[in-house]
Order: sequence, then structure tokens, then C-alpha cells
Amino acid sequence: MNIFKSQSHPIPIICVGNLSTGGSGKTPHTNYISKLLNNDYKVAILSRGYGRKTKNFNYVNTDSNVINVGDEPLLLKLNNPNCIVAVNKNRNKGIKKLLKDHPNIDVILLDDGYQHRWIKAGLNIIVSPFYKPYYKDKILPLGSLRENKNGANRSDIIIISKTPRNTNPTEEKGMLESMHLKAHQKAFFSSIQYNNFKSMNTNEDFIPNDSYSIIVVSGIVNSNSLIEQLKRNGHHINQIKFTDHHKYTNSDVQKILEKYNADKSLKKFILTTEKDATKLKQFLTDFKGSNFYYSPIEIKFEKQEEFDRKIINYVAGN
Repeated sequence: MNIFKSQSHPIPIICVGNLSTGGSGKTPHTNYISKLLNNDYKVAILSRGYGRKTKNFNYVNTDSNVINVGDEPLLLKLNNPNCIVAVNKNRNKGIKKLLKDHPNIDVILLDDGYQHRWIKAGLNIIVSPFYKPYYKDKILPLGSLRENKNGANRSDIIIISKTPRNTNPTEEKGMLESMHLKAHQKAFFSSIQYNNFKSMNTNEDFIPNDSYSIIVVSGIVNSNSLIEQLKRNGHHINQIKFTDHHKYTNSDVQKILEKYNADKSLKKFILTTEKDATKLKQFLTDFKGSNFYYSPIEIKFEKQEEFDRKIINYVAGN
């Protein structure tokens, strides 16, 4: 007997989620899909708004306070200013509100809604990290899974994210075999590309051509790929690491600045992630006089055309 009475809605709904507690890259992939569809469709993104202090439905604006909407929804809005972005813990109520206020919406993206089974999404996507794929993980507290790995069977697309550069094709083939994909499923490998750094103050690009001493500030699950790329480019790294969705305080800012000021290198700067930048911008006056940048990311698919076509075909056919 199915205890979940999933509700359908008269609109294409794409759910991007995962089986684990975090760190797989759901939000960057939601951002990728939004940008893919945005030119031809009116896109709305609905998120829970994890970590915000408010509970009810809220629209996210580019000048919203991260405390009220959450860091990831704000990041999605900043990257997709033409999209409607909203937060609501109850996804069904959120969808009804969106459709009432904006009847011209063509497609809704659910960011981190895979376990919210009260909604019948037309296309379910799960994102699982290369370094810890769901089929090798265990349920909490022994591992990081929020539900049994068999939950992957509900998905239509499985994305193996954060795939390292020059991954052995034999290793990828082995991973595909370990997934035991169903007839209706398709798997894709994606990776993270770090683009030119941007100034926290002016948003201008910065390309460090020489070796720098960099203080990397991060409040995400795994920043290893960023650290490794910086080291490959010959930079000296000092890392200040906080927990995922960390709420920055004045004492955190002082800790960062103390480390920065103690560094006597002639070429130095502070670097944070794109997600952390949404929360650290409120402290920009404190960072006045320091070189402070963030690192935007871009998702790259090995079979990009095939992935794009599956997304577009679903929306166009529904």
C-alpha cells in the first residue's frame, strides 16, 4: 500500500535532489537547468530555504536577506534574476501559491525536494558525488543517506557529480554497472569548473597570473576540488573551514581578518565560495582594505547535449 498520496499539478515539475544529507551539488545543477530553460520558458524555482529564520512562503529577490530566505535560494536568484524564486517548507502549498500568483509559469524546479513525496514530479533527478556515490553509502547515522539507497529507483536521471578531471572511462563504466540502472533511467557524469574569481566589492573579474597566498574561507561540505585546483596553479593555501550552511558572525569575520593581516606576503587575498559570498557580503565594510574575492562555479556534463535534450524534451512534451 502506498502511504504517500502524491499530488499532481498541471505543469511540468522537475525535482532535483539527492539521497544524502548534503554536499552533492544539488543547487548548482538546479542553476544549470534553470539557465538551460530560461530563454524559452517562464521558470520558477521552489526551495525549502534551509537555514532561514522564517518558516512561511517567501519570494526571493536579488536584495533579499539571506537570514529570511536561505543561502542557496538567494544564490539561485542572483544567478537567475529573471526567474521566480520562492521558499516554502510545504512544497504543495508553495506550488499552489506560485501558480495562483504567476499563472504564466511554464515549469517549476524543486531544489532539494526528492524526499518530499507529497508532490508527483514529472521528472526526478538525484545528484550523487563521485567520491561517495549513494550505492556505497549507508543510512544515517552510520552514513549520510537520508533514505535507503533503493530510493534511487524513483529517479529518472542520476547525476554523478564532482567527477575528477581525466577520470578513467573504465572506472566510470564500473560505477554505471554498480548503479543497476532501471530501463527508465539514465546516468550522467558532471564536473565543477571554477571560473574567474570575482571581487566581492565590484563583481569584476580577477585572474591571478602569479602565485598568491590565499586564505580560503568555506562553509560547504567539501571544498577539496577548489583547494586542489588552487594548489595545481601554484598558490599557497591557508584554509578556514566552517560547517555547511554556516551563519557567519562578527567573531568569524575577525578571525578571517586576523589571519589575513598576519600574512606578510606581498601578493595575498581572501577567497570564498559563491554560496558563502551570499552570507559574507553583509560584512563588506569590515573587509574594507583587504583583497576579497569569491569563486563562481559552472557545471559541465560529459554528455551535455544528451542531458540538455532530455530536460528540454520533458518540458516541451508536458
